[in-house]
Amino acid sequence: MRRVFLAITGTIAGLVALLSFKSHSGIPSSAAATAGTSGGSSSSAGSAGGTGAPGSSAASGVSNGYKGGYTSGAVKLTAGEKSVLGKAANTVYGPVQVQLVVSNHKIVNVGILQQPQGTPHDLQIGQLCFPTLIKETIAAQSGKVDAVSGATYSSGGYIQSLQSAVDKGL
Repeated sequence: MRRVFLAITGTIAGLVALLSFKSHSGIPSSAAATAGTSGGSSSSAGSAGGTGAPGSSAASGVSNGYKGGYTSGAVKLTAGEKSVLGKAANTVYGPVQVQLVVSNHKIVNVGILQQPQGTPHDLQIGQLCFPTLIKETIAAQSGKVDAVSGATYSSGGYIQSLQSAVDKGL
């Protein structure tokens, strides 16, 4: 009798947990179709040419890529640097697009032009994973970086956009 009671109680508890689970509400019905695929280079000092497509969804209030944060929007260029835009990679939670800053055929910085931001959790994931991915990119000097655990979709989008930029500009 005791086993039956425990089995029924366990089943009810499992059902309650399952029914109270809320899925991610920020999943777009169709992620923006390759928005911001302009991939030209700009060698002018000042601001990067082509800051992404209309409706870019860059996070705000973040810092420079190699000081522990990541750059929101287009990265400012200095003399001798050029900007290379990666294609926007569509993920389940929204597009990810990167901008490489290249000097003397070396990656010196990476900007995040677009990132998922349907919910505060999306932004939190970006704040945790993009600095790590940028640091790895600058160290590796290639598109061969590892995904960040817990940010599989954002990492995958970053790596896909990064590789398209590397293919264009290094």
